Amino acid sequence: MGGIALDRATRGPAVGERTAAIVWSILTKIGEPAVLWNIFPLHPHEADDPFSNRCHTRAEREATWPLLTALIAMIKPRRIVAIGRDAGLALNNIDIPVEVVRHPSYGGHAEFISGVSQIYGLANTDDAQQTLDL
Repeated sequence: MGGIALDRATRGPAVGERTAAIVWSILTKIGEPAVLWNIFPLHPHEADDPFSNRCHTRAEREATWPLLTALIAMIKPRRIVAIGRDAGLALNNIDIPVEVVRHPSYGGHAEFISGVSQIYGLANTDDAQQTLDL
C-alpha cells in the first residue's frame, strides 16, 4: 500500500456481518480465484453521519464506472457474477457474460448459495439451509 497506514473506522470488538459471512462461506468452496467489487465501490452515507448507510445514486455509480472498466480490462474475467438485481442491471451493457444471483440479504441467502452453486457446478448440499454463527 505504499506506506499508507490503515486505521479501523470503528471502535470496540469486530462485529460479524451476516451478508459477508454468507458470501465468504460459498466463495471458499468454488475453488477458483474471485475478485469482489461493488458497482459503487465506496460507502455511501447520509451527510454528516459516516456510520449510516444508503443506496448510491446513479450519478455516483457513473462517476466510478471507469474504475470498474479499468479493473475488468486488467483482470480479463471470463464471466461476472452479479450479486443482486441492481448489480445485474448496472452491468447490462457490458461485453462479458454476466450471470445474476439473488443478493443474500433480506432472506435471500438460500437462493444466493443455490445460484452460485449452480454457476460453479458445486454439489448440492444443505449449505443453503445452514445457520451461520457470527
